[in-house]
Amino acid sequence: MKPSRVAIVGWGHLGAACAETLRGQPDLALAGVVQPPEPPPALPLPKGVTCAGHVSELDSADLALLCVPTDRATDAAHDLLQRCLPVVECASLEADSLHHHRQALARAAARHRAVAALGAGWDPGLLQQLVRVFELLVPKGSTRVNRHTATGLYHPAAVESVPGVQEALSTEIRDASGHPQRYVYVQLAPGAQFERVRSPIEGDPLFNDEPTQVLEVDDLASMQKENSGIVLQRLGSGGPGPHASLVFEARADATAFTARLMVDAARLLRALPPSARGAWLYTPFGLVPWTPEP
Repeated sequence: MKPSRVAIVGWGHLGAACAETLRGQPDLALAGVVQPPEPPPALPLPKGVTCAGHVSELDSADLALLCVPTDRATDAAHDLLQRCLPVVECASLEADSLHHHRQALARAAARHRAVAALGAGWDPGLLQQLVRVFELLVPKGSTRVNRHTATGLYHPAAVESVPGVQEALSTEIRDASGHPQRYVYVQLAPGAQFERVRSPIEGDPLFNDEPTQVLEVDDLASMQKENSGIVLQRLGSGGPGPHASLVFEARADATAFTARLMVDAARLLRALPPSARGAWLYTPFGLVPWTPEP
């Protein structure tokens, strides 16, 4: 069978990870990247990869991996579905926002007689399915999800505007006594001196509420990959006899995980019969029909 041609819509860390995952796949091939010229992509495009401002400008595409920022995900998916292009999405929304997003995509897929694979990501996505499995196996008890340091990192705009800072990440951790401690990790611009960067950050009034430690790192991207992770615990309670407990621990690059899941979902979409329509919820065991509420 001829490989399906996959368009990556949105070029950032996730889009680049999807492109890397597609390399060497026998049944899937990269058709090109869809990225508007403004703003310019944060990452360079691989050599020889076609880049278009809109999916209609690509020569051909059989399906699309949606890798745009979360606030653009619903509109971008609508645009693809109204063109009857199958879509794989992994929007990192929560609670009601996630439900409304999936409802909107399911209705759009049904209206345009298109196909969408929903929730083909790590968190939200497969992680929530693991929680559900743990709760099925241990019906009485409590669930704890502890994210390692890097999953709590965020980009502090005040720090990244300091002269000499190329990029920065911040997180807050409680010490053994329960008191919060802020850590700011900075990657310096070429030629910058750490002491000239550290002093204005520590003296910023925004950081006076908590003790703040500024640390220099050579590569923030590598630090995120090395330190990101999660511990999922299900602790049983109630009833006679021993209480069951389940623990799942992972230390990995969540972006790479999501890319692999999206590519797997693309392969599952490819295997659907031509008559398939509507929204399908992604699971590692197959696609499950997802019907929107009336």
